[in-house]
Amino acid sequence: MADLRTLIGRCPTVASSSQGGSHRFAVAAGPRLGDDSIHVRCSATYGADTLECDSVLVRIGTTLVVIQEEGNKPGGDRYLHQLAEAALRRYQATA
Repeated sequence: MADLRTLIGRCPTVASSSQGGSHRFAVAAGPRLGDDSIHVRCSATYGADTLECDSVLVRIGTTLVVIQEEGNKPGGDRYLHQLAEAALRRYQATA
């Protein structure tokens, strides 16, 4: 998780050569879950269109649980943290 935080800090923007757009990544405030967790904010820009595809990654021991949303308009992640908490509870109950 520390390496992921470092990578995002070093390379926050990635060009998409196949579609002429770019992806921007940032670590955002998120819930503290499991042994470690991180909210990765991603925005993809293609021309005038921008979509967000945020994720919450949760480490529990050696297991990584990833909760990802895809293709939201900016600001569409309002339920991501609640979904991550519910997914983690479900994983812990059924693991």
